[in-house]
Amino acid sequence: MNVSNGGLIAQLHDNLYVCDLSEYSGTHILSADGVSVWNMKAVMWFAVPDGQGVYCSDQRNFDFLTYLDGNSMEETCVLKRACANLIKSGDTILFLDEEDGFVYEYDPAKKKSSLVIKEKAYSFILNNNVLYFAAESGLKCFNLRNKRTEKLKECVPICLNFSSEQLIFADKNQDFALCRFDISQNKLVVLDDIQTQSIITSEEYIFASNLADSNSIVRVDINTGESIRFCGESADKLHIVGEHLYFLNQNDNNSWYRVPFEGGRPVALSVSR
Repeated sequence: MNVSNGGLIAQLHDNLYVCDLSEYSGTHILSADGVSVWNMKAVMWFAVPDGQGVYCSDQRNFDFLTYLDGNSMEETCVLKRACANLIKSGDTILFLDEEDGFVYEYDPAKKKSSLVIKEKAYSFILNNNVLYFAAESGLKCFNLRNKRTEKLKECVPICLNFSSEQLIFADKNQDFALCRFDISQNKLVVLDDIQTQSIITSEEYIFASNLADSNSIVRVDINTGESIRFCGESADKLHIVGEHLYFLNQNDNNSWYRVPFEGGRPVALSVSR
């Protein structure tokens, strides 16, 4: 689900791919023990690992779809289209075209892209062959099997996430309030004491950067809705890898920090430049 916050950190094998948003110097590869392994020129956004490498939108090269080979460390532009919101679907990559806003699918075997949804979307996620997407008219879903579109709710969702059969997002129409939408019951719960533009979910928790509390991180139990102030740092671009939450520390020149799910003191990533 890291794509909802930019997909700026990804894990491939034991290595961590980290996009430098402090100096925009490129993408840094760290080993499991935090040692710098390699630096790549691509400024990686919307990272999607495929087992051998990482697909991304390269901000240094017109946002074109780019492949970072995890073995040779080569960087290859595979599609000259400005791409966003990359999500792996089987052997293909779904993405938003930044020019028309439609959802497309890239097939690496055919080296071609094809149209999936001819409707402007701002973001989308995939679960069980259903695309949930934010459109101008509200929250919608598109079934990849029968190609049918259904409107779910009148809202303007951002940072779409999915967990425990619920869609988690912030609603621009309600001052970016954190929302939980139960798909099976068609029920929306609004947590209006949490305003956010950065959300990530694990199986048990929602983590959000709370605009109502100086961008500190709040942790919400997905099932009960109970929340605690999890971390007092001014945070953005929340990501999850393994059992750790990663975030940009706005008090430290947008440097990356991580903290375990159970809490504790955030630790800075050592990214060499």
